[in-house]
Amino acid sequence: MAKLLQSNFARLWKSKSFWVCAILTLALAVLNSIELIPDDTSWMYATGKMIVDGGSNSMIFAAIFASLFLGTDYACGTIRNKLAVGHSRANVYLASLITVTSGTLIISAVYTVPSIFKTIVWGKELGMPIGEFLLYISILVCAMIAMSAIFTLLGMLITEKSLTTTFTIILSIVLLLGSAVLMEFLNQPNEVSGLEMTVDGITVTDPEPNPMYIGEGLKRDIMTAITDVLPGGQIMRLETGDLHNPELYPLYSVGVLAVTTTAGMLFFRRKDLK
Repeated sequence: MAKLLQSNFARLWKSKSFWVCAILTLALAVLNSIELIPDDTSWMYATGKMIVDGGSNSMIFAAIFASLFLGTDYACGTIRNKLAVGHSRANVYLASLITVTSGTLIISAVYTVPSIFKTIVWGKELGMPIGEFLLYISILVCAMIAMSAIFTLLGMLITEKSLTTTFTIILSIVLLLGSAVLMEFLNQPNEVSGLEMTVDGITVTDPEPNPMYIGEGLKRDIMTAITDVLPGGQIMRLETGDLHNPELYPLYSVGVLAVTTTAGMLFFRRKDLK
C-alpha cells in the first residue's frame, strides 16, 4: 500500500489536471471574494460563511480532476501494471480512493484562500460562533470525502476515460441541481397570495392553498432524507443556510463513504481488466 500511495501522490503532484483545477478554483474564489466589501455587514459572509460556501464550485472542479486522474490509469495501462507486480485489487482501489480524496480536499481548501487572506489583512473576526463554524467545516470536509468515494467508484469501474469524465461531471451536477430542486419543493409555503390589478392599484389577494406545498408525511420524509444524506444536498444546504439536523450530516457522509467504497471494491474485484 505504501508504494502504491507513493506512486499515486508522485503522479498527483505532476498532474496537469489537478493543478489546472486548483488554479481555476482559486481564480473563481478570488472573483467571488472581490465582490464583497469588508464592512461590518458583509464581513460575516466574507469570513466564516464564505469559507464553507465553496462546496458546489470546488465539487465540480474536483469531479473533473478525479475523472481525468483515474481515467489516465486505464488509458495508460497503469492499473494492469500495478496488479501485474503483485498489488492486490483492494489495495489498488484504496490507494486510488485516498489519492483522489486528498486531491479533492486540496481543491476544496483552495477556495478558502481569499477569505482567509482578507481576514488576515483586515484583521476581522470570524463572524460566527466557533462551534458552529467547526460543525460547518466538518460537514463540508465529510461531504467532499463522500463525493470522492463516489468519484472513485465511477473512475475505477468505467474503463473509457472519456466516459469516466462525462459521467462524473454529469453526476456531480445532477447531485447539486437535484438537491436544489428538492429543497425548493420542501420550502414551498402552505399558502400563497397573488397580485391583482384594481382601480386603487395593485393589491394582494387573500391567501390560498399552495398546490406545490408538500405536507408532513412519507413523501416529505423521503425527499428530506435524500437531501440530507447525499453529499450534494449537504453542500447545497450549507450554501443556502437551510440546515436540517446538521449534526447528523457527517454521519451520513461516513455512511455514503462506507457503502460506496464497499460496493466499489466488490465490483472492482470482479472486473475484467484484460
